[in-house]
Formats: sequence, structure tokens, C-alpha cells
Amino acid sequence: PPGTTIRVAKNLRVCNDCHVATKIISKIVDREIILRDVRRFHHFRNGTCSCGDYW
Repeated sequence: PPGTTIRVAKNLRVCNDCHVATKIISKIVDREIILRDVRRFHHFRNGTCSCGDYW
């Protein structure tokens, strides 16, 4: 449903291209995307990531 959080789990580290793409998607769809990789959780909101682009 619109406005709900999108959750993604990866068994590898997120690559730079996927990180950038997920930031753009979060801004376009105006939804929070939570992406868990092997090292940490990334919370994407309005085109920014909680990791500050350092992971």
C-alpha cells in the first residue's frame, strides 16, 4: 500500500550503484526503504541514507 515502508534484505554488502539507486527511488516514490546488508541497516528517506554515504 502507498506510504508503507519497503524492507529489503541482502546477504552481501550493498554496492555503490545499488546504494545510489535506492536513494533516488526513495525520493521518487516518497517512501522509506530499509535495506539490511551483512554490515548494517540503511534507512533511505527522501533521497538520503542514514549511513551518510559512508559504509
